[in-house]
Amino acid sequence: MLSLLPCELWDFGPGDLFRGLTTAFSARRQDAEGVLHIPEIGPCLPARTARVAIVLALKALGLTDGTRIGVPLYCCPVVFKAIMAAGCRARFIDVDPATYCLSPQDLAAKRAEVDAVIAVHMFGNLCDMPRLRASAPGVPFIEDCAQALGSRLGGRAAGTFGDVAAFSFHSGKYVSVGEGGALYASQPALQARLSALLSPLPIPSRMDECVHVAATFLRSSLRSKPFWGLAGERLWEMYSGTVGYTSQSPMVLTQSYETDRVATIRRLPRLDSWIDRQRSHAAYYTRTLTVHPAMLCAEPPGAFFNRLQFPLLVPTGEQCTRLASYLREHGISTTRPYRTIAAVAAEHYGYTGDCPQSERIAGTVLVIPCNHTLSGGDVERVAACVNRAWTEIGGRPDHATAPVPAAQESSLHETGHTELQDR
Repeated sequence: MLSLLPCELWDFGPGDLFRGLTTAFSARRQDAEGVLHIPEIGPCLPARTARVAIVLALKALGLTDGTRIGVPLYCCPVVFKAIMAAGCRARFIDVDPATYCLSPQDLAAKRAEVDAVIAVHMFGNLCDMPRLRASAPGVPFIEDCAQALGSRLGGRAAGTFGDVAAFSFHSGKYVSVGEGGALYASQPALQARLSALLSPLPIPSRMDECVHVAATFLRSSLRSKPFWGLAGERLWEMYSGTVGYTSQSPMVLTQSYETDRVATIRRLPRLDSWIDRQRSHAAYYTRTLTVHPAMLCAEPPGAFFNRLQFPLLVPTGEQCTRLASYLREHGISTTRPYRTIAAVAAEHYGYTGDCPQSERIAGTVLVIPCNHTLSGGDVERVAACVNRAWTEIGGRPDHATAPVPAAQESSLHETGHTELQDR
């Protein structure tokens, strides 16, 4: 299906391939020049991946073997891998279905069993960091901002609430460069410990860099039109079905690829415009989708979500499956993130079944396309198709959707929904 619309944006084209290979063959910059400056955050240390960044953050905090790390059950399981790689163990905390982020109430209930917390900001939504810190006073917090670059709460940027913050520039994120991550700590002493842990790690060779750039280009091409519909979707399904969990997303402790760092620096200045456009897409969905209001993720007062992804919380797993199938039949891809997370956590990390909201969410969340490269016509088509599907599978049209912030109350045409230009 040539016209199959991918759900995620893997943005790495021929120009990125050429620039990446050029960077791979140039002299590596010195460490003093290797700092990344993230807007509203400050100077950050580049890391190979966000999962490597979390490992180093746990070590920099001086957490000993066996330390219990509070972590949401509903999140990317590579976070659990990072906890194990650092010699710690996960204590699973439930999430709030209104945001898909850590529940302050469940954290408070399990406070005696937690020595540190990783607060994962899901889908670009932000954890309620002030309430979380009040629920576990005196406990160090790591913010996992892999999906929350550019999000804010009360005017403060994601990554500035915790002791350490980890960011991701993996394919599919806003800054989509292949791999790449970053570490930030507001305390100079902690930042120095992070730097000391990073500096002795092996540096990827020029051949490693070239292979990485070529592989990133190939994977990104397969995840984009028209190759996603021709072969990419089937190849991804085959990979997921044949490669076991333990072999996916390996933990490779090296310094960052220079090609990723340079590409990140080149793309960061465009972040705000991408977020503005994607928030506009999300606002259109919020206004026009006729699903039940509880299926939508509203932005609470004082929050600014980057809307990296647009999740729908479908009432039942059977309805979720039917909705995804309907959209696929009409040329629209969707994802069901971390659908098997409870089973993975139980098999590998000792989860005992005390996060019911997370388990329910994992079985009923459906993410629809929302990325900033979508045209106005694409967004309108997705919304119309979701509305038709929801009516057909037994849902009732419901226009009384959650209120939209005033800043987002503009039509598609007023916000300039045309094909994204190179800017």
